[in-house]
Amino acid sequence: MGLRAAGLVGCCCLLPLVLPAAPGVNCKTGCHPENGFCEFPSECRCQPGWQGALCNQCVPFPGCLHGSCAKPWQCICEEGWVGSLCDTDIHPCSAKPCTNNSTCIETGDGGYICLCAQGFTGKNCHLKKGPCIINGSPCQNGGTCIDDNGFAPHASCLCPSGFAGNFCELDRDDCESNPCENGGTCTDTGVGFSCFCPHGYTGKLCSSRVIFCASGPCENGGTCSEHPQEGFKCTCKPEFVGMTCEHPSKNTSLSGVSMEAKHRQNYNPPSKAQHRSVHQQEILKITVKETIQNADPLLSRSQVICFVILGLLTCCVVLGTTGIVFFSKCEMWLANAKYSHLLRKKKNFFLKSNNGENLSVNIIFPEKIKLTNYTKNYTAI
Repeated sequence: MGLRAAGLVGCCCLLPLVLPAAPGVNCKTGCHPENGFCEFPSECRCQPGWQGALCNQCVPFPGCLHGSCAKPWQCICEEGWVGSLCDTDIHPCSAKPCTNNSTCIETGDGGYICLCAQGFTGKNCHLKKGPCIINGSPCQNGGTCIDDNGFAPHASCLCPSGFAGNFCELDRDDCESNPCENGGTCTDTGVGFSCFCPHGYTGKLCSSRVIFCASGPCENGGTCSEHPQEGFKCTCKPEFVGMTCEHPSKNTSLSGVSMEAKHRQNYNPPSKAQHRSVHQQEILKITVKETIQNADPLLSRSQVICFVILGLLTCCVVLGTTGIVFFSKCEMWLANAKYSHLLRKKKNFFLKSNNGENLSVNIIFPEKIKLTNYTKNYTAI
């Protein structure tokens, strides 16, 4: 019932809005007054859930096989069928599914079981208990036993690749047919074969040619070309040599040194330098492995300027913080000094106001009391 309701809601949501018949329009004769409507004369269009020329037939639930409906989207099963779509036969044995003189028994929920006769097996007793079932499989090395569903007089074996014989007991030489191509060497592995490919070929059968230039082996701008014997060949620029143009040319590395040596040969030292040894002027030892590396500076100019600006800003922050703390301390010291001076003046004033008598006066002021709260005479002292 839940499935039907869900289907009903889904179908209703997809249906267009139906308009009633226009006033004064006569629909087709016999068109159902409630389930049909029209917009033009002699027309009969059905409401959702109804069908037929006169809109007097209900539409059953989608997928209902052996059922009917009294109202739209129903599936009322016919006799002998059950299920939400009326697709389960409650008398399956009436179709006689069990073969070979077997007995069919209904389970009551639309299912059945077959009681097979002697010598037969399977759900519908369609398989005969032949040599493969009675005697077991005689096949070796993973072979499959075949007896024509039990009707064959004896069993036979379907052997996997690499084995032969009546029972797959013989290990066949897989290299007998020479499957490796392009001069590859075949090796029998027992369950198959493997090919050792010559230089320039790959794949299980050595049938694919290796494209060496696809990986770009030539360096420093060298041009790669496929070579039938060596695999590939690099055509290097004049400045580089090597199989993959990885080494700089000797002529290029020594050109600068040769120019320097030639310049020294044409140079005549002044008279003051004639006492130098001839060996120091003419002998020049050159090593190909010598390299000149220009060390990069530790910090660039922009980095130095950035560090200087950050240092100045840091100093300004530290000095500003120190000044604020210092001035706050000074202000507190000045306030304490002024407060002590005012107390002494107040004490002397009380002593003088008693006609020269020596009196002991103790003035106790509560903490944090502003003296401006008293009279003008006291604050003016």
